[in-house]
Amino acid sequence: MQVMQEKKRWTKLKRWVGAGALSLTLLLGLVFPVHAAEEPSALPDISPWSISTLHEGEKYGIFPLEWYFDGTFKEPITDDKFQSLMDATEAELDLLGLKKKENSLSFETGKAISRENVIRSLYKLLANYELPEAFGITGVDPINYMQQKGIVKGTKAGLQLEQPSTVEQAVVMASRLVDYTYDTAEGGAKGLMWKVTNDKNTLYLLGSIHLGNTDMYPMHNRIQEAFEASDDLWVEVNIVTGDMSYLEEKMVYSDGTTLKDHVTAETYEKLQKVLAKLGLPANTFDTFKPFAVSNTLSTFDLGNQTDSNTAMLTGIDSYFITSAMLTGKPVRELESIKLQADLFADVPIEQQEKELNQLLDVLLTDTGAEEISKQLEQMQTEWIEGDLKGLQQMLSAEGEFAEGGMNDRLVGERDKNMANKLAELLEQEGENTSFIVVGAAHYALEGMVVDQLKEKGYTVEFIQ
Repeated sequence: MQVMQEKKRWTKLKRWVGAGALSLTLLLGLVFPVHAAEEPSALPDISPWSISTLHEGEKYGIFPLEWYFDGTFKEPITDDKFQSLMDATEAELDLLGLKKKENSLSFETGKAISRENVIRSLYKLLANYELPEAFGITGVDPINYMQQKGIVKGTKAGLQLEQPSTVEQAVVMASRLVDYTYDTAEGGAKGLMWKVTNDKNTLYLLGSIHLGNTDMYPMHNRIQEAFEASDDLWVEVNIVTGDMSYLEEKMVYSDGTTLKDHVTAETYEKLQKVLAKLGLPANTFDTFKPFAVSNTLSTFDLGNQTDSNTAMLTGIDSYFITSAMLTGKPVRELESIKLQADLFADVPIEQQEKELNQLLDVLLTDTGAEEISKQLEQMQTEWIEGDLKGLQQMLSAEGEFAEGGMNDRLVGERDKNMANKLAELLEQEGENTSFIVVGAAHYALEGMVVDQLKEKGYTVEFIQ
């Protein structure tokens, strides 16, 4: 009997915390800051000409972001970095599932690695796969091929093949190779996207996973083409350049009190145990309100699939906001940081503490954090595969997603307001196209934004 009771208790707790974690990643555009103290103090050493390409390449995970800051990004690439780059690029290409001609390749090292060496090595890597005819790689000169495909771009002085390749140059060429290969093979993450039309107006609705991973990139070219064809980008909130000061103020106590003054001794003691388990200082959250502790701990642990910075940087919202900024595309908000922050901050303190306790209970179990992380990984996989039914089933089974507690605060009126705003865009005069990125659950679940747009009489198509 006791075993059954424990199992039921765990199932209930898991479902609650699953709903909380999924809320953050599927409903809420705002991502709570986690490791601000770990952010690099210096700006990355990047050339203006390479920024756009590196924005793509860093999402592929073919080089660590630390390379930006170690002082050698514009210096000749070393043997170890070159080998690391080639290995990671090969691993990314392997995800396409193409058959290899040879199981392993070796690349020339041991001396100054020239631009020509990098170009030929990348070509060798590509040519080792059995490629579709669309690549046209048979019987061609490697240098000419790489130049014709836009993987190598020269200057007025030529390709400077004999010059040592910098880390930056090698990374840019590897990033272009990945992008070209996925595009030509028609591969990449399928995502969850809908096309909504009314007369000459078009909306592309892309469901977001706010915490991502490198397997979600590159995206299938149909997503990129929809983004490029759009006049502007709409998101829940601008998490890249938006003013986060209101959120930061709402998260902490400013009256001289601390968390201990607002929760029970039992709750605070549980928090200390969780912090010890995570290797964090005992006073980490002393100035935080309970809702801020809950949300930060959720994103902290979910982000540790790889690391929290990577999880946030590879989030879909962050990627498209940055892409829009780089291409001069206007970024507009459907909601605001204030609205989303108030969704949590205005909850009664008793409810905040209750939800914090439920999360702490799960994190203190042997497998609690692992279970939450697995749910996020499953969600990301379904997004990559474009598995709408799988995501819908997961949300219904794991989180009772639209019922009770936290999720009642994240749906309902918000979805109605979003649908009304999108209807305004569809009713504009003239011909307009917009790309709309919001949490995937707002689109995927029954009765939410997509269904409301259908009820308004617009043509809605799920893009397979």
